[in-house]
Amino acid sequence: MTILDTFKTLVAVRSLRPFLAVWIILCSNPALSFGADGHRIVVNIAENHISPNTASALGAIIGDADLDLLSLWPDKIRHLPAWKQSKYWHYINIDDREPFNNLKRNSDGDVLAALEHFYAELQDPQLGNKQKIEALAFFMHFVADIHQPLHVGRRDDRGGNSIEVKWLHQPTRANLHQVWDSLILKQENKTPLEYSQRLDRAHAGQITRWQQSHFLQWAKESKALRNQVYNFSPEIQRKRTTISPAYIERNKPIIEQRLLMAGIRLAGYLNRIFDPSGQ
Repeated sequence: MTILDTFKTLVAVRSLRPFLAVWIILCSNPALSFGADGHRIVVNIAENHISPNTASALGAIIGDADLDLLSLWPDKIRHLPAWKQSKYWHYINIDDREPFNNLKRNSDGDVLAALEHFYAELQDPQLGNKQKIEALAFFMHFVADIHQPLHVGRRDDRGGNSIEVKWLHQPTRANLHQVWDSLILKQENKTPLEYSQRLDRAHAGQITRWQQSHFLQWAKESKALRNQVYNFSPEIQRKRTTISPAYIERNKPIIEQRLLMAGIRLAGYLNRIFDPSGQ
């Protein structure tokens, strides 16, 4: 049985999943954590690049709900008992010298398997609307996740979660994964919509090139960026490395580029699904 076959088994039973209750809570709660902003930026960028036919098809699925809020749902439910297996779908573990083509994959799934699975589901004309909403939420979320370098993480530090850091000499405890998920972006002090408007400056050649790529390439790109993620020079990495202004200045353009690429690529895949004749 392949990793995708195993993954299909894991997501096959949906009848007991508390989808609608959590969906209502999510969309009615204005107090969203800052960690959500990266996902919302990606979806906001994607919305600028989907075709009118795609926008219409998405509207028929989700009604008046906001796509960017829907993309947050997988983080809201992964600790619920009915969805506990989904916590493995947000990342993939691979060591620095380990090749993808020989990688021992997690039998509980990973972000690559999740993207393949939900992309296939969204193309299934027999899928019910509730399942389409779930699949859309997961697909949008995981497109963003795989572009964050530490979601293609080292096993020994759990994608940076085990590396404690000092954030700009503040007393608050943080870890390296949080730095890349949210803390660097927070320095910009912009709303997700404002941030997406500033970032969405890709030229036609970039858009074409990025949209021709596939999920595995995205993972390889994130893995290749890890050398920069773990470069704390001139700081010396101790038990709690200080994340300095120089580190932020050096790495914020990387995060912003990954958000832009994710948004452009998400739009490309949504257009393939919902407006294939326009491709």
